[in-house]
Amino acid sequence: MHPSHYWLTGRPDQVIDSVGVTLHRATQDDLGELVDSINASLAELAPWMPWAQVPATPPAIGSFLAQADVSWEAGSEFQFAVRAGHGAESALLGFCGLHDRIGPGVLEIGYWVRTDCTGRGVATAAAAGLTRAALAMEGVSGVEIHCDAANLASAAIPPKLGFRLDRTDEVVATSPGSSGRHLIWVYPA
Repeated sequence: MHPSHYWLTGRPDQVIDSVGVTLHRATQDDLGELVDSINASLAELAPWMPWAQVPATPPAIGSFLAQADVSWEAGSEFQFAVRAGHGAESALLGFCGLHDRIGPGVLEIGYWVRTDCTGRGVATAAAAGLTRAALAMEGVSGVEIHCDAANLASAAIPPKLGFRLDRTDEVVATSPGSSGRHLIWVYPA
């Protein structure tokens, strides 16, 4: 059974500053740059992301961004463009979000970074900003990061932020690189 998001009454800020990056609420203005970023990073995203098995298209990403707006208003998901600076004209570095998939009081963080921006702390900074934003929301007492055990780059981020590895769950592999083992990191630890 999917958790109900009706427990969540607050919203994160639409702009979140973090070390070296700014998270901006996802909008249709992100469309062209998001399509280009996904397609430029498809080879690195495809092993881990089920949605990255085919090239991104404007209609598909437009639909994703429209749903992101609906989900924001419903309080079930909060999607952000990760940018190098404050304005919408600053470079798109990746995307991240807070997701109500776990149950009352806990939000899950998701993130990905453009291939040409990896190894620079972008995902760590985005996850740090999302963690602070989530815990500032009324009713949120914890945050989780889930990643495949084989995704070493993603698994390196939670311990840098003080997350504790809570468990490893066996799951159905949904992408080519998936080991079928998900690491579940929790904060506060």
